[in-house]
Amino acid sequence: MTDASSARLSHLPGLDGLRGVAVVVVVAFHAGFERMVGGYLGVSTFFTLSGFLITSLLLNEARRTDTVALRSFWGRRFRRLLPAALVTLAAVVALFGPLVATADQRLTMRGDVLASLFDVANWHDILTGNSYAELFTAPSPVLHFWSLSIEEQFYLFFPLILLGLWVASRGRRAWLAGGLATLAVASVLEPFVFDMSDDRIYFGTDTRAAELLLGALLAVLLSHEPFRRRLALRLRWRSTAIWLGAAALAVQAWWWWSLPQTASWLYRGGFALYAVLTCTVITAAALPSGPMRAVMSWAPLRWIGGRSYGIYLIHWPIFLTVRQLWPDLDRWTSTILAVSITVGLAILSYRFVEQPVRAGRWPAKGRAVAAGALSMALVAAIACIPLPVDEKELATDFDKAQNSYDAFLDQQEGKRSTTTSTAVPTAPTADVAVFGDSTALGVGMGFGQWSIDTGRFGAVRGDAKLGCGVTRFKAIRVDMVVPQDAECAAWPQRWGQQVAATTPDIAMLVSAVWEVPDAQLPGSSKWTSIGDPAVDDLIRNEFIQAVDVLSSQGALVVLVTWPAYGSWADDGRPDAVARQADPARMARFNQILGEVAAARPDATRIIDLAGWMGDRAEDPSLRADGTHFYGPEFERVSDEWFGPELERIWKDWWRTYRAPGATGGATSTEPAPTTTVRPAAKKD
Repeated sequence: MTDASSARLSHLPGLDGLRGVAVVVVVAFHAGFERMVGGYLGVSTFFTLSGFLITSLLLNEARRTDTVALRSFWGRRFRRLLPAALVTLAAVVALFGPLVATADQRLTMRGDVLASLFDVANWHDILTGNSYAELFTAPSPVLHFWSLSIEEQFYLFFPLILLGLWVASRGRRAWLAGGLATLAVASVLEPFVFDMSDDRIYFGTDTRAAELLLGALLAVLLSHEPFRRRLALRLRWRSTAIWLGAAALAVQAWWWWSLPQTASWLYRGGFALYAVLTCTVITAAALPSGPMRAVMSWAPLRWIGGRSYGIYLIHWPIFLTVRQLWPDLDRWTSTILAVSITVGLAILSYRFVEQPVRAGRWPAKGRAVAAGALSMALVAAIACIPLPVDEKELATDFDKAQNSYDAFLDQQEGKRSTTTSTAVPTAPTADVAVFGDSTALGVGMGFGQWSIDTGRFGAVRGDAKLGCGVTRFKAIRVDMVVPQDAECAAWPQRWGQQVAATTPDIAMLVSAVWEVPDAQLPGSSKWTSIGDPAVDDLIRNEFIQAVDVLSSQGALVVLVTWPAYGSWADDGRPDAVARQADPARMARFNQILGEVAAARPDATRIIDLAGWMGDRAEDPSLRADGTHFYGPEFERVSDEWFGPELERIWKDWWRTYRAPGATGGATSTEPAPTTTVRPAAKKD
């Protein structure tokens, strides 16, 4: 598979096709098609293929010269990879930033671009972390540079490692293979030895190195002439390689189709297993003949593979541009438009940037390093130019909101009302605890501050967990598939303990975001959603249980209807998010809250925030991300309507159930107040 007499490797057309397959899979994944949920694995294919090809080149040179010309190797990598990446980053900072980017994208663009420019994007992602807010904001236009950073780091350090192994082993193949295998095993075992998050494993150079090293190990194996001849000339060996390659590709295709990023086993050896499958496919595709080579040598696949680097660089910012400029396009139309633009730009990049620079036609020899350094400095300088950011358009800072709310509640400890005796003729000042998901934070902060400022309510600690709905689905589907979290599912225990400890007068339940996405019911793998009678029953029963828990110490449970998502909430997001934001889903959820209140009339009331807001649900100044209120915004809502309305509900309920002489709803001459839950307005 190599020509030992030449300084170059023999061309393997089947591997060009494999590159084409990998980039098509990644593009389909980023297009948001739900039948390509495992397309992120195409990046792993690139990793292993890169490890194989680079090691083959280095071994070929080492066999001829007994060393590796590192400067020459790095120079070739520099010419191959840097120019197109610089053009892409320059376009992002000069065009996407000022013309397309949202406020949140502009806020993080400088750090994202600089990390990508200096090939540390993966570590930047690890250190900055994936915040909860990212579920409600458009992603970074250079999000995909993390994988390029890992490859660049590999190209920088791996030749030194391989050269060291070559010198130490005196070129003995078994020692080389043993050294590479040891490093690969160490990479696989690292997450078992150290406590690491899935994000740390996914983005870490060390934890993803096994995929590259297994490709390198394959290169060492195939560099053995007797083994290579057996594969090429012996029918049994060749047939075995072909059948194993076909089986491996079939398993990979199944995973591209069905394997979500949340599969826990992926992060504990799964990526390495996928790399083994890729090695098997590479072996079959590299054979002199056979069906795998024929398929992977198909001209369209080879053409795409030849331009795969440019396609990978360009496709993601183009996808975001199309989605954010034309958010109302359907998935197929936006994908066709984005792919067409991507391919057109990749052709231009290949012809006028990548190939001329790679061939040394420009810049002139001796000037490449200076030209590259100057270009990098220019891109870095442009990236550092601050872009205007309207803070009113920024999505909620959930970490800040959580900390602020906790600090606010800490300040209220010991300030509880002492006028709770039923001997008084008027309703006492009620202490309110807020329970729910991320939407409860803004409500709690805004309403709590209004309550303290006006003295009309007190505040005690409740329980608001980011990303935790009430309904315990098996999994939900938003930007990704999210399985049920054990801590989220334990809300009955947490809430029961909390109301027992604080005995609030009012337990306000604010939770809607995670009740309306696509979901899987417990024990089922079928995707469905609210509106399905089985889903409606589960939601209703879960909320009835929540009412029973929250009212167990005598509190009035107030269920808050939620306004429909703002029409911009799903801009640039996958189809699953658009379905989640369908006003009909939120309207049905609000109706179910009414059914829950009817099932527990003595303990529950509805406060119809959705009905009161009406068209104001489309006001970005109230909900910047189209979903959440932040504290100051909900303080306005509390002052205008929510606070007085809750006060009215509390006083009516207290007169019916708690006032001296009250006999409860069953015999009271004054009926318990009811609220009609109105469906949210349809989004155009």
